[in-house]
Amino acid sequence: MKKEFRNWLVVLFVLGFVATGCASSGAGAGGEGGPAPDATAAAEPIVDRDAVGENGLLTPSAILARYVDAVGGEDALRSHTSVTVKGVFGISAMGMEGDSVVYLQAPDHMVQLIELPGMGTMNVGYNGEIGWSDNPMTGPSLMEGDLLVVTREQANFYAPLEYDSMYPTQETVELTEFNDQSAYKVRVVNASDNEMFHFFSEDSGLLIGIEGEQPGPMGNSEVSIRIGEYADFDGVLQPKSTIIETQGMEISQTVKEVIWDSVPEDAFAVPASIQALVE
Repeated sequence: MKKEFRNWLVVLFVLGFVATGCASSGAGAGGEGGPAPDATAAAEPIVDRDAVGENGLLTPSAILARYVDAVGGEDALRSHTSVTVKGVFGISAMGMEGDSVVYLQAPDHMVQLIELPGMGTMNVGYNGEIGWSDNPMTGPSLMEGDLLVVTREQANFYAPLEYDSMYPTQETVELTEFNDQSAYKVRVVNASDNEMFHFFSEDSGLLIGIEGEQPGPMGNSEVSIRIGEYADFDGVLQPKSTIIETQGMEISQTVKEVIWDSVPEDAFAVPASIQALVE
């Protein structure tokens, strides 16, 4: 049981991140995060949404620019500096269901709280300096190595606008089928050489899935993420449901409420059990 919890706790962290619609999956111009640029600053180069590479497929830049457009556009994404996402997660094979809350704040703060029925609350987070997991099943632990790198990426509030800096290697692999939709398969590799494949709907431009190896406390695990229907939350499209498959388990996340720019002041406080490890 402990091994199972160690492996899926990080996957749930990824799931919560995807559920906010800020998954590291898109970039218009690959600009830096933060407030909107001053009107007097040099204009960012316009990305050709129809640019085709040597393989005859849309380039990653074109695909990702279309994605940013599809979720609402750069101005809509930059109009917010924090978000609270409330929902329900479930693991059917274990008969488990509980409430979850995800807090994200620019530039790189994130915490997910998951109620484990009959066990307590799991607290997984990153505060711009350290990443942690405080799990009632496995105890407190600090993130390090590739796991910390990936967690830092996931905590990037403006990730859809910073794709180029997060993933130096990008390649449109093919136009394929994913979750019964025609989709562009984009290969991305981060600075730690962790390879993932992101799938974008040819029709809507939205991110509909992610596949690859996800670093975790017990090593890397194959992960498949299917993103369901999107809904408009104050001008930004967000996924309403997400399903993760890993190590023979299926983990679901359903979003019930999205609240912009109203994160509690103490949301990113490091748990005392984690602070003891830091000291």
